[in-house]
Amino acid sequence: MEDRKDFWLSDFNTLPDVTRELTGLPPKVKIYDTTLRDGEQTVGISMDVDEKVAIANALARAGVDRIEAGFASSSASDKLAITKIVQQVKGAEIWGFARCNVNDIKDCVETGVKSLVCEIATSPYKMQAWSLSEEVILKRIRDSIKFAKQQGLYTAFFAVDATRAKLDFLKRVYQCAVNECGADEVVVVDTLGVATPEAMFYLTKQVKSWVNVPVAVHCHNDFGLATACTLAALKAGAECAHVTVNGLGEKTGNADIAELAIALYGLYGVETNLKLGELCSLSKLVQDITKVPVSPQKPMVGDMAFKRESGLVVAQLLSYPPSVEGYAPEVVGREREIVLGKKSGKKSIEYALERVGITLSPEKADELLAQVKQLGTDKKAAVAWDEFRKLAENLQ
Repeated sequence: MEDRKDFWLSDFNTLPDVTRELTGLPPKVKIYDTTLRDGEQTVGISMDVDEKVAIANALARAGVDRIEAGFASSSASDKLAITKIVQQVKGAEIWGFARCNVNDIKDCVETGVKSLVCEIATSPYKMQAWSLSEEVILKRIRDSIKFAKQQGLYTAFFAVDATRAKLDFLKRVYQCAVNECGADEVVVVDTLGVATPEAMFYLTKQVKSWVNVPVAVHCHNDFGLATACTLAALKAGAECAHVTVNGLGEKTGNADIAELAIALYGLYGVETNLKLGELCSLSKLVQDITKVPVSPQKPMVGDMAFKRESGLVVAQLLSYPPSVEGYAPEVVGREREIVLGKKSGKKSIEYALERVGITLSPEKADELLAQVKQLGTDKKAAVAWDEFRKLAENLQ
């Protein structure tokens, strides 16, 4: 793996015993974003046509390869949004979403998309819920995938709940979709987020041995492992990762685009077409539209990701940033920020005084530190810069 400028990582990452596990990683990964479909399934989210177009344009600017514009059969509004995205958004492939249902595919064709994901249940749990037999599922795959190919669509077969399917039946459905019906690629899907990364590695290897087409991966986050499971599938040879902005999605959400991007680029040295500096503004746009905030501690895009308050940490940051950072904030278009409050130390006060252009004696600076700590304690929040300035001026 080539060195990454402004990354300060563990040397253990490059040990031969570690890197030999990475032989299946592709040199470049395609990013398939499903914020506009799977992300909108987040409880309480509803995006109108213009908002979807705005997000799609932002996704394209950020370098997303494939944008799943929506499920055309779900509503007239969704169908219109997909049509407008096809017409207006440049620089990315625009994909549709369909069940293994000919009418769904007809709706996709009418929007103008040239590619689609076509899904059907594959696990005993889902089959029981929908009263489906294995033979009915195989027939629906044959009818729909063949029809999609007749319409000239690049088609990815999406095996819903693949990680809870019976392995022999899963092999049959993937081979049916590809060998009998001409599916152009397949997706390994952990619909309930119930697979371990090791299981995703194993299953992806199995799928690649069954069919000779590209493999994509789609993971959910019910156990907090969506990004890890996605990486595991990529290590097994998957070439495309399904993600959402801010990890949106039903229940606990999907693999997060920013987390995956920084891990691929920084830790694994794998290229994507993503522009890391665009992902923070993309995150904020989606937060504004969906009204779903991210945790302030969310990697890369969270408000606190590059803020420091602890006096011990600030002292190290001011002396030598790599001592407290795995990568520089500039890598992702962010800036460092020192925050004043209960946990501040002397170095924090020295930095803050220089920033506001005020000089105090060491004794006065110690008194100022005590006041800052007390104010932060009383507020249960950070001390604002205007508050700090007033405290400092009162001690001049």
